[in-house]
Amino acid sequence: MFKKNLFLVAYTFVVIIISSLITTAYFHYFVLNQNSDQQSLMAIGNSDIKNSPIKDENAIVEIFSYGCHFCVLNEENVINLEARMPAGSKFIRLHINNNQMDGLASFSPLFATLTVMGIEPQHRQSAYNAVIKDKIDLSNSLNLDGWLKANGIDPEAYAKARQSPQVQALLDYMTQVSKHYNINATPTFIVNKKWLALQDRDFPEFADQLLSLLQHDKPLE
Repeated sequence: MFKKNLFLVAYTFVVIIISSLITTAYFHYFVLNQNSDQQSLMAIGNSDIKNSPIKDENAIVEIFSYGCHFCVLNEENVINLEARMPAGSKFIRLHINNNQMDGLASFSPLFATLTVMGIEPQHRQSAYNAVIKDKIDLSNSLNLDGWLKANGIDPEAYAKARQSPQVQALLDYMTQVSKHYNINATPTFIVNKKWLALQDRDFPEFADQLLSLLQHDKPLE
């Protein structure tokens, strides 16, 4: 019995190590290599800063999607970044959006509605899992209804909130921000309206980069 238990513990430990290595390799191969062909940090021109639709000052805005593999991989890292934000600053999540609400923007109504209902953070991981892991299209009303019920969300309350002016205003706002900054990949971070940053290094070093842009208006050396 002791040998059997020891084997199970050792097996579990090996599985954890292998899973961690796979996740790390996935990030380095897909995320960092993806960004290697793009400009990972771009300074926004004064005119675009002045005309930015972003309402909040002294803020880091993450543009993400429930359909973004890289976003879910970095969820814990982003939460840690949020905890490091200096006093008087804000960390804001916005779902990528466009007028057609297609592609990665397909799930923007879900984000906007849950946000207006005040329950988005506690259901974020479930939305990620449904879209990415379980391949459920939550932009489909039948699939969405089943997901809402499974997560203890009243479909009627959701439908009422979805039609509210507050949700439409948030959808419009996310579209304006995504369009103004020409966001076509997630996650993208907008710092103080004036820096557009794609992840080019591991966390927490990438968090250090974002905080340097926020606090000192310059990238790390």
